[in-house]
Amino acid sequence: MLLVLLLGALSAPPIYALIAFGVVLALMGHIFQDRRIVAIGLAILFLATALLFWGAHSAYQDHGPLDF
Repeated sequence: MLLVLLLGALSAPPIYALIAFGVVLALMGHIFQDRRIVAIGLAILFLATALLFWGAHSAYQDHGPLDF
């Protein structure tokens, strides 16, 4: 329930920053040839993208943070 409240109040720019951080982290992992850093960067990237789509779907459906 706390996650739903947080996602309902989250705007898009912080998620964009999280996506950019994931891309930068994955690129740095490639530069330093560390697969763990690449994996963490890609995981952050995919998680942030999923959060962005979930928030967009919630906004499109006009659901409030507590309305399931």
